[in-house]
Amino acid sequence: MDLGIVAALGFTAAFLMSWLVQPHFRNLGFLTEIVDHPGYRRPHREPVPRTGGMAIFLSFFCTLFFLENVILGTSLPWSWLSILIGAGVGILALGVGDDRFGIHAEKKLYGQLIIIIGLMLFGQRLDVVYLPLIGSIELGGWAWPFTLFWYLGFINSMNLIDGLDGLASGISIVASMALVVISLAVGEMFSTLFAATLCGATVAFFYWNISKRKIFLGDSGSMWMGLILASLLLNLSQKVPISLPVMIAPMIIPIWDTGTTIVRRYRRRSSIFLADDFHLHHRLLRLGFSPGGAVFCLLLVTLGTTLFALSDFLGIAWLGLPAMGVWMWAGQLGALRHLQNRKHGLDLFTELFYALGFDDRLDKLAGQVGQNVADIIDLQAARQKVAEAKGIVLEGTSGSETVVEEGPDVIHPPAKDLH
Repeated sequence: MDLGIVAALGFTAAFLMSWLVQPHFRNLGFLTEIVDHPGYRRPHREPVPRTGGMAIFLSFFCTLFFLENVILGTSLPWSWLSILIGAGVGILALGVGDDRFGIHAEKKLYGQLIIIIGLMLFGQRLDVVYLPLIGSIELGGWAWPFTLFWYLGFINSMNLIDGLDGLASGISIVASMALVVISLAVGEMFSTLFAATLCGATVAFFYWNISKRKIFLGDSGSMWMGLILASLLLNLSQKVPISLPVMIAPMIIPIWDTGTTIVRRYRRRSSIFLADDFHLHHRLLRLGFSPGGAVFCLLLVTLGTTLFALSDFLGIAWLGLPAMGVWMWAGQLGALRHLQNRKHGLDLFTELFYALGFDDRLDKLAGQVGQNVADIIDLQAARQKVAEAKGIVLEGTSGSETVVEEGPDVIHPPAKDLH
């Protein structure tokens, strides 16, 4: 069967199944009290179920079973998939325990280590790495620590970036679509099917995640999403030569956020396991972006980076043009936001360094010390209503219109702090 048809079948079947089960898992979240309550790091103001990841997990494997036995007529590698099921159940159980009862981050890390070591014992190791200009590198015994950090990086970076509606799932959609393209290019049927199935299930969740009847991935879902992406990339890279930068390109935002988070907490002499609201998406909110605008901007950066990576892997130079266009779109959103903030004395480099996680001084300049993102979002929402009542068109969150008057999400630094 043509690989394009296989990808379409996997995507469609998983989308439909995930679409149908998400509302039921939303009800399950309320029944079992696996919900995310409002807090200082939360943009929502009512309890939201954290069971969306479980629905994606179920949809993914049930779709594969259905396609194998009803449509494709081809035996899937269940010996490998059963390893992923076992690891997935373990990571879901760990996440559900945290979502329901709260588990200290250090204990979650120990649980992750046990699951990852189990995966490696069953042969899921990154034995060969391909680097640009160098070629393939046999890791030998170093495959164990390298694979350990590979899985830990994916699992925890997806967990940390899951702070706004549509952000973690959007990044997963881009990553799985990139996997579909790469798998189609190299003619790998199973990888094509798995990536397309994951993409379809996640797209359905994305809709419910941003709709009024919200459902979240939860720690269980975000950690499983990192685990399955790491496994699919690892599996494909051991079959065909894929350079390391191409493999991690869709994860540029989660990886960058994780790195800056570790540095920030070390610089503040606080525990790296201590949660805060200064991740990259939180910083964009503090700069004046709406939650939707922040997610859109970060997804544009992810898409642009992924297109550049695909351009290199496929040898298609013209893909660099839309990649550059997507990056310029993200840059335009930042520039429009800067035009608003510049009226109040904030310079471009201060905003840029703050957004990238290099500098925390903007909070002092903007008079936001001690103010959490939940308060900032509430203030934005209140000002948004006033602006809409006055017929004001906002700039900087959509990047498509011009401000007639001062927008509702502008930072107001005290004048005395700007000298």
